[in-house]
Amino acid sequence: MTDSAAPPARRTGRWLLAAVGGWAALAAFYYLTLPIFGVLGLLGWLALAGFWILAVVTTVLAMAALIGRKAYARAAVTGILAIVAAVAVWNADWLDIYLKSQLWLHQDSLSKLAGAHQTGTLPTNASLPWQLRYLSIDGHAHHQMGSTTDALYLPMWENWRGEAGGGLVHLTEPPDSDTIIVTAPGGVSGPDRYLGNGWWWVEGG
Repeated sequence: MTDSAAPPARRTGRWLLAAVGGWAALAAFYYLTLPIFGVLGLLGWLALAGFWILAVVTTVLAMAALIGRKAYARAAVTGILAIVAAVAVWNADWLDIYLKSQLWLHQDSLSKLAGAHQTGTLPTNASLPWQLRYLSIDGHAHHQMGSTTDALYLPMWENWRGEAGGGLVHLTEPPDSDTIIVTAPGGVSGPDRYLGNGWWWVEGG
């Protein structure tokens, strides 16, 4: 049975499921923005626009199907829920959510990595364990030493010019205004977001 030949209630249910899936996919894309943009670069913006279009279009079609069945109240509720979902997705601090969830997910492995950094037993550009490699665009943790800096840096993004980047950094001491992290071949910045257990987020150039 084709979709056009399906009973109206079934078609409506399919559009409602599609709308829910569209908003869920959009939220998932935002959650994975950091690794996605690390791979796709500027093409990630096109993908993001596509997910917004998918969420909005499926919602409109679901509302149209409900209105066609004269289920005006359900159509209104669907629209309100879609607006709530859009506001929540737009305003969520996805960077913080992603980073803290990754630290929680890999807390044992990252604790071992931080411990090796703390004791000075980690090579300058250590290869990360397989389960952590996606947290670094080159699969390595980079030990950076300076006059006031002892940092372990995991680069998570870098622009195509090599002038700016961002990533996770573990510090043996709390940072100050003189703490400088090399985020790209042509860029430096200071830690600006504390994530816990000595780990910070740094980006800029």
